[in-house]
Amino acid sequence: MLAIGAGSVLACAGAAAQPAKPPRRIALLMPSSSGFSKPQLDAFMTRLAELGHVEGRNLVVEKRWADGKVDQLPVLARELLALNPEVVVAPSSQVAAAFKKATSKVPVVFTAVSSPVEQGFVASLSHPGGNMTSRSFRSEALATKLGEMLREIFPAARTIAVLEIDDQNMKVFRSALQANMAKLGFATEYVLVSNPAAFAPAFAQVARSRSEILFVGAAPMMVSNIRELIERAEKARIPVVALRRAFTASGGLLSYDSDLKDDYRRAAEYVDRILRGAKPADLAVDQPERFHLSVNLRTARVLGIKIPQSVLLRADEVIE
Repeated sequence: MLAIGAGSVLACAGAAAQPAKPPRRIALLMPSSSGFSKPQLDAFMTRLAELGHVEGRNLVVEKRWADGKVDQLPVLARELLALNPEVVVAPSSQVAAAFKKATSKVPVVFTAVSSPVEQGFVASLSHPGGNMTSRSFRSEALATKLGEMLREIFPAARTIAVLEIDDQNMKVFRSALQANMAKLGFATEYVLVSNPAAFAPAFAQVARSRSEILFVGAAPMMVSNIRELIERAEKARIPVVALRRAFTASGGLLSYDSDLKDDYRRAAEYVDRILRGAKPADLAVDQPERFHLSVNLRTARVLGIKIPQSVLLRADEVIE
């Protein structure tokens, strides 16, 4: 009995002496400001914790914010990769493009990316084939639904201005949007900007085009400058339609986008699978099943716009 007891003590001592496993390390490059990103980041971190990856315990998360400055993305991407993360998270097309140029080996989990096949991020949705995967949405489907709703709200409108960043990564969405708007009888006036200093001349161009609607893209620079864009639109008395709910909450007329919190939760699940040994090349790209429609009736009343009941019935959120 004594021999058995001694053996047990030695076994326990040996187990206790084994070094603890080092924490896993991931990196996340947020394209917008920390304030705007917080709800999505919280959803991401919460889902990781539910899956057993807790920051400060068994997980290190290196975070950087670009604050809408697209030119900083390549620099920040290289900075994060130098920290040797096992997985990096890219929550926009611009961030994904920066990581694509910087690495072909470190797994990249993207989200809020449109048409990843056309942008060259993956070989196909079912078989990505490289180091990138996660959730995306189809530009064509989103542009079609958005255009149909705008035609219901503005039956007599003829021209829609599209304020978007001057970036090749958005070319696929711009083409899909223009084609679908043309089918619905809208002429599309593209106003491309490269930095916030270009907003003033951009709105002057919108005024010259006599556009009746202003569509604002989802690029990080736009999101980081929501207040200025809404104020300029209010002064010009032109309704803003956007791909991010934050615009509607700030005074825009309508937004139509995927549930960003759900997108980030899904990204966390991809990170979990990769940390457990899965390869991005074998993980099919997921697509959201539904989109979130938000309508600001207060803005509609100020601009004298009547929102059809057919649109209100489909809305997930109506701001009074």
